[in-house]
Amino acid sequence: MPSNVFRFDEVWRIPEAAPGEVWDVLSDAALLPEWWGDVYREVTPLNDLGKGQVGARSKARARGALPYELNFIIEAAELEPGRKVVVKTYGDFDGLWTANLFPENGGTRVELTWQVIVERPILKFFSPLLRPAFAWNHRWTTPRGEAGLRRYLAKRRESGSAG
Repeated sequence: MPSNVFRFDEVWRIPEAAPGEVWDVLSDAALLPEWWGDVYREVTPLNDLGKGQVGARSKARARGALPYELNFIIEAAELEPGRKVVVKTYGDFDGLWTANLFPENGGTRVELTWQVIVERPILKFFSPLLRPAFAWNHRWTTPRGEAGLRRYLAKRRESGSAG
């Protein structure tokens, strides 16, 4: 596998939230800064398609623990309400992010696969040396996403808000 190609598989467990509730959040890129704000700094819609629409595109700016930002486009590629969210990314990295949702113990198990190719020239150039750091950075961001999603959904339930 080339040094600029990565694949990450992980499982998030979101208690007390049905797959439909989790899907509602994961399928709406505009919400990323609200629940994963320590990584996603800004998300701006690029077309009139909204949440739950294949082809909806947004521009994102994100940062992990390492001292660089990533800029990329997020495009909804496949959406199955309550079951699956697939997004493509283009820009500093090209990739495919897949979330499969399953009911589990009164909550939701989210099985995630993130396949990415680092395309930003300087990062791509140094990826043979920095591959372990890039993987560590991903492992830093992922638990923040799971924890943020849990908090966001719990707060929505407490407030009685549907979105």
